[in-house]
Amino acid sequence: MGLKQNLDILVYNNIVDSLIVGEYQMGQQILLDTFAEKYGVSRTPIIQAVKLLANDGILDVLPNGRVCVPTYSEEQIKKIRNVRIILEHYALEELFKEQNADSFNGTIEELDKIALQALEAIENGNKLLFNQKDLEFHRCLVNGAKNEFLSDIYKRIQGRFVVANYLFIPWENRDFMYAAKDHLAIMKALKAKDLENCKKYVQQHIRNVVKGSNPA
Repeated sequence: MGLKQNLDILVYNNIVDSLIVGEYQMGQQILLDTFAEKYGVSRTPIIQAVKLLANDGILDVLPNGRVCVPTYSEEQIKKIRNVRIILEHYALEELFKEQNADSFNGTIEELDKIALQALEAIENGNKLLFNQKDLEFHRCLVNGAKNEFLSDIYKRIQGRFVVANYLFIPWENRDFMYAAKDHLAIMKALKAKDLENCKKYVQQHIRNVVKGSNPA
């Protein structure tokens, strides 16, 4: 059972990576047999992975059973972005309530490690790893609030953001180094226990990621 579950998650992560690097387009239909052939597995882990992806808003399963990549308008993308900002701001507020606790320090330590890994990835030209670390950084930040309901809601918003962000703006139009430096600015404010600047940098980072470029 454990091996099967691990295979489901492995397929899940591989499909997310494929979306991050722009292998698919919004609205594109995807055949399960194509996934099975691509990843060299049976349909069973593919079906389970697709269920998880649909639950997280990363893929759509239509009433007729077809699987496709969601389609978002520019206005819908802005709404997804704004909800993500609200959730991360709330997570920061909750995290700061425990700023003298071991859990706060543990979250800061983990975020610092991820931020440096993300910076190293982009310095080495590994854009996929950078974007994986970017997603991990923000999940860690939200999980630091120690609210499982918030984490569950955020996972679904971040799933939609994967499609809305990575498939809307081509990679060549993105400034990943600027995004990596945003992480460092967030960390500086966290270590200084400066909630307002944390919120400012998080908002700036998310808005810049959607726009895909350095606002300067």
